[in-house]
Amino acid sequence: MKAKAVIVFLLVILLSVGTVYAAPPAPYSEQLVEGPSQGNHELDCTVIRPWRSSKGPGKIQYPVIIWANGWFGNDVDGEYATDWYKPMLIDWALDGPYIVVASNAWSAQESDVLNCLQWIVDQNDVTGSEYEGVVNTDKIGLAGHSQGAGAVVKAGDGEPNGFEITTVLAMNPYGPSWVSAANQDGPVMVLTGALDEVTAYSWTYPVFEAVQTNDQGGLYAVHQDAGHSDLHYYQEVVMLWWQYMLNDADVGQTLKDVLDNNPWDTQYAFTANFELP
Repeated sequence: MKAKAVIVFLLVILLSVGTVYAAPPAPYSEQLVEGPSQGNHELDCTVIRPWRSSKGPGKIQYPVIIWANGWFGNDVDGEYATDWYKPMLIDWALDGPYIVVASNAWSAQESDVLNCLQWIVDQNDVTGSEYEGVVNTDKIGLAGHSQGAGAVVKAGDGEPNGFEITTVLAMNPYGPSWVSAANQDGPVMVLTGALDEVTAYSWTYPVFEAVQTNDQGGLYAVHQDAGHSDLHYYQEVVMLWWQYMLNDADVGQTLKDVLDNNPWDTQYAFTANFELP
């Protein structure tokens, strides 16, 4: 009997410890959006919301970031699907705060990006929707990696949906032969790594050359230690960029200070529409 009593006592202690040290609920929530669309793919988007489902959105308007995955050679269900990028996207959502909508397509195209954007914009006007009235449709960022970066550059003029895109972020973009960076609604930031052997200078720099002909302007920044998939090296700059472009935060000088020093090598295309202190 004593042995049984000791076992019961230990179980009570373990359960109590488990309760005390249980992980707190995640400070964000997710929604999978699927269904038919007018684009080349079915509507397939992951919405990362900077609030817990039980808590709901605060009484503010959230800028929106639409994300496009990289291709990585037909890796349909592999490590470079949305889940691979998700930790980065969650950090964005909470830092803003922003509503981040990822196109889950493994070979993202312009239509996938704009379909996900159309869905969240439409939800802003749906009575009873969790997103009703909380989407800032005047602050829209597009972002992608590799082929997804090419897709968001191509979608950066907001057509054919008629959106006004605030800014585009292209990480290690692939596909200058089939995208146009000269028809953007807002500034374009192109990021790449000196050790990137996948898209390399010959693929990424032509995007910035096109940006230089666009009166919206932008920049081209090379991280000396980064390869094609080393996106963690970009995170500090990216968060400052979103704050500057989507939240109108006074971080322009900080952003430029970072970009003008090692390990970054940065070129700018300043215009009347894009200046940094």
